[in-house]
Amino acid sequence: MVLKGKAGDGLVTPAEARAAGLSFEDPPEPKCRYCGRGLEPLGAALLGQVRWVSHEPCGCEGELAEQAERERREREEAEAEMARRIAASGIKRRFRNAQTSIPAAVSYLGRFGDIQGRGLYFRGGVGAGKTTAASAIARALVYTGYSVIVTTTLEMLDSIQDTYGTGAKSAEGVGRYGRCDLLVLDDLGKEGANSWAMTTLFQVVNRRYEEMLPTIVTSQYGIEEIERRLARGGERETAAAIASRLRETCEVVDLGNRDRRRRE
Repeated sequence: MVLKGKAGDGLVTPAEARAAGLSFEDPPEPKCRYCGRGLEPLGAALLGQVRWVSHEPCGCEGELAEQAERERREREEAEAEMARRIAASGIKRRFRNAQTSIPAAVSYLGRFGDIQGRGLYFRGGVGAGKTTAASAIARALVYTGYSVIVTTTLEMLDSIQDTYGTGAKSAEGVGRYGRCDLLVLDDLGKEGANSWAMTTLFQVVNRRYEEMLPTIVTSQYGIEEIERRLARGGERETAAAIASRLRETCEVVDLGNRDRRRRE
């Protein structure tokens, strides 16, 4: 049987239904609401009986104009929804159109679905492009449907601390950052190093480590130096545990110290 309408939709014309010996009531006589031309009805066959559910397209100017308008609205709605998801991910306005050509970042995106919890550690001086590279990765993954959170460590700790005033358990605050498909921790090393901050940071990093979920870190400091900075409040064991997990799971990408914001 030759199907009519969209490929694979299974709809049949009255002539096709008769040829196949299917049972059906007299078909309707639809007309184009724009030009008045008679249109051939289309039906869905189920258990040997046809139900008339649609009709062939007309193709007149009025119908085509409506289709174009509908597609425009759908496109705008899709773009608005993507903009909402990008904003909800935490990518800052300045970086919402970020792109990257850094080989390690491009390679990472290409194999993200099979990275087994592996992340990246972008080290570089002020203005080296760390946040741009991380945001470009985050943006691309949001577009492909992954759940992504981009945050500074300071913002994350403040957000978790705020859950204490809502009656939520601290584990729920940690859980938001511990379960997303990708977490980007921007500017690691700028946060305080008190006991609560280090314990909470460890909880997030460790949960992602245990669940084999990837984390991307940006920092002015290499992993050895970040361990010393995290330990400056006396939490040496916690700092060592955080650094150890980052060292094991993250590929270090050194972007150097040149400030790209400076005009030569």
